[in-house]
Amino acid sequence: MKIARMPYINVDPFFYTLEYEKEEPLINLVSVYPRRMGELAHRKDALDAGTISVMDFLKLQDTYEPLDKLCVAVKSKAGSVTLFSKTPLEKLRLRKIGITNQTSTSKVLLRIILENRYGISSIEYIDNPEPGNVDAYLFIGNAALTYTHTGLKGFKYIYDIGEEWYKWTGLPFVFAIWAVNKNMKEPDRQRLIGILNASLDVFGKYEKSMAKKRAAELSLSPSIIEDYWHLFIYRQTETVDKSLELFISYVKRIKEIWHG
Repeated sequence: MKIARMPYINVDPFFYTLEYEKEEPLINLVSVYPRRMGELAHRKDALDAGTISVMDFLKLQDTYEPLDKLCVAVKSKAGSVTLFSKTPLEKLRLRKIGITNQTSTSKVLLRIILENRYGISSIEYIDNPEPGNVDAYLFIGNAALTYTHTGLKGFKYIYDIGEEWYKWTGLPFVFAIWAVNKNMKEPDRQRLIGILNASLDVFGKYEKSMAKKRAAELSLSPSIIEDYWHLFIYRQTETVDKSLELFISYVKRIKEIWHG
């Protein structure tokens, strides 16, 4: 099985068993960023399963389906989906916003929030520019987590996009869904479900040691890493499902994105 593994620490709880406890010679972990994961999933036999970005999953439902209601969602703050801005968010109209080339869903979420919550449009979104060439910059993953705590030079204002969604809707936000290729054999599917759930259940026992490891890698304190993991929801709930439906309803209003 070719299983996509985002190189972000927010999915560590899913992969602890595979990476540190149990050898699975028939499982190949493919380290890939969300946007690239979506591109690979469109290729025949490139991936069997993974935490597929919501925006990519919406385009892949002919070949992929949710796996045991496992997801990557946040209760309120995301901690690692962050807009860094040189001006207050309310003044971003007619400005340039840089977007990391790692994201598929977060950039759409940002646009929905700016246009529908704040009434801010006429923004130029630029893919992966130099920070000095834009008025704001959206980062995700480990880089966003680090910059949130260390700051990003030249960018005075910091906005957590997950928290912006929560303050607006009162709902958690789901960034990715565990999805599996519909052609995967049922025994393999059940084995993967068992491994992922076992990893979620056991991760708490090793959280402190893993936090020290990740803290050293990211030059952050272990307490920051532990607090970060506690922001997440890894099994879908009714409120997560409700939030997903609301997000999709906003996506459908963006004609150049929604083709369904």
